[in-house]
Amino acid sequence: MKLYARPASPFVRKVRVMAREIGIDNQIDEIMLKSPDEMMSEMPKHNPLGKIPALILDDGTTLYDSRVICEYLDTRHDGPKFFPADSAERWQTLLLQALADGIGEAVIIASMNKFMRPDEFIYEPAVDFQLEKVERSLADIENGIEILHGALTIGPLSVACAIGYTNFRFPDLGWQERNPKLSAWFESCCERPAMQATHFDMSAK
Repeated sequence: MKLYARPASPFVRKVRVMAREIGIDNQIDEIMLKSPDEMMSEMPKHNPLGKIPALILDDGTTLYDSRVICEYLDTRHDGPKFFPADSAERWQTLLLQALADGIGEAVIIASMNKFMRPDEFIYEPAVDFQLEKVERSLADIENGIEILHGALTIGPLSVACAIGYTNFRFPDLGWQERNPKLSAWFESCCERPAMQATHFDMSAK
């Protein structure tokens, strides 16, 4: 299989972490696109939306969107499932995944507005609007921290990747002081070998 990716993406990282957690990363050739220009020229060949990640299966089938790819990967192993079969547990972890993906999307929009525009075109209220989404979401997870404990499923995995990306793009956001239980959980989660293996060097921004 081939995974088209960019190393900093929280959605790519989610796929990469899961592949390592279930022990099939050696079956995936990770193709890291080196620049936005390369992504814009390459990705429309594999995803009409032009987005990463995209997974090319051995039979030539293409899967895109991290949620679809991760659920497919969950069919490729015999261990504990990241997408639980139990109805209540499944909807709970899917909802947490959606919240985490929303954090990642908000950070991407905020960083594009903040760091990819000439100074005279930066509209700070638009940046703040996105970061307020992040703050509310992190506070919501803090208030329901119990959902992160126990077996790792797609929900907590997505939260960890979203927080990692938040720290990468906005290292001075200061969410840790406002969410100490979530901060402690994240630090512990980052000790997992799969998280360490996919950590993106913050100095490479």
